[in-house]
Amino acid sequence: MGVDLLRYREEFPVLERKAYLISASLGPISRRSRAYLEGFLEAWETEGAPDHVWFEDVFPTMRRCKEVFAGLVGARPHELAITTNVSVALSTIASCADLSSRTKIVCSELDFPTDGHVWLAHVRRGAEVVFLRSPDGLTVPLEAYEEAIDERTAVVMVNRVLYRSSALVDAAAICRMAREAGAWSVVDDFHGAGIVPVDVRELGCDFYVTGVLKWLCGGPGLAFLYAREELLPRLQPLVTGWFATRDPFSFDLEHLELHPTARRLEHGTPPAAAAFVARGGLEIVAEVGPGRIRERQGELTDLVIARADEAGLPVRTPRDRAARGGVVNVGVGLEAPKICHALLERGVCTDPRGDGLRVSPHFFTTEEEIDRLFRELRALL
Repeated sequence: MGVDLLRYREEFPVLERKAYLISASLGPISRRSRAYLEGFLEAWETEGAPDHVWFEDVFPTMRRCKEVFAGLVGARPHELAITTNVSVALSTIASCADLSSRTKIVCSELDFPTDGHVWLAHVRRGAEVVFLRSPDGLTVPLEAYEEAIDERTAVVMVNRVLYRSSALVDAAAICRMAREAGAWSVVDDFHGAGIVPVDVRELGCDFYVTGVLKWLCGGPGLAFLYAREELLPRLQPLVTGWFATRDPFSFDLEHLELHPTARRLEHGTPPAAAAFVARGGLEIVAEVGPGRIRERQGELTDLVIARADEAGLPVRTPRDRAARGGVVNVGVGLEAPKICHALLERGVCTDPRGDGLRVSPHFFTTEEEIDRLFRELRALL
């Protein structure tokens, strides 16, 4: 690890005590995030509302979060809405979908569960949710999408990085198929944002959602919803609230005039405290840069695979560095949850998925921490 990356370890106090290999589940909190949050709490405690807390603290911090995130993914700030989580973001998108003539929703069986759940809730509106099957448990072939996407397709869901296997999906190709068929493309990038460089314009998606909980080290409670600018005037969400209006502080109960930007996809009072925590993580990831993080993670995940091979443990993640995200799923058997808890007692953080452990090193991880994981595994298995 270079000296400039090594210095960022001081930002994350948990690294003084644990081998933190679980950022794909919950990124660690930084000293910077804590300082921003404490500043907000101090202002709330001493200055109160409304002007100081809301107009001098909360709203500027939300704008800052949008600006930093926009730079990370190639969006414009006015194309971004802030929500509380990806489930709410997807529900808002789904509420905009016209299912009167096109009813098919295409998903993969390897997508994160909320992606299916949100659309299954719209079966009562006439949606037909199709789950594409995987031949190997790692990924779904592009040919399966080609066969499924047709003139009846309303929406195609894409997870750019799969949460179990960390396989990298050719999201741009799938978005292109959706566009050519006249369907919306919705990219869930919770497991790729911040670590696998992306430009939403090059991706060609209509919508892009992610949260700051994981690789962006921003904690729970804040997610982003990108909507392509050209779509904005047509979006009439059924899931809405007063902060989606052009002028929420007019307190006009009897008229709904949506904001012209992606703010029309926001809801009620925003997640104020979460924005301060999110800002710290977003700024750190932006400073390091997704490109450098991608390079460093490639080295670290290569090492995880090598150590798993030496230990005789199966790897349930693509071995090609270019074909995977930031996680290696290491098979440890049906006792994976118990092994995960035993590792935690020994100061090593991972998380179980199926019969494997997801090992998710971040840019601040050291080689010694990975070696420590496998020393502990040898003692447990």
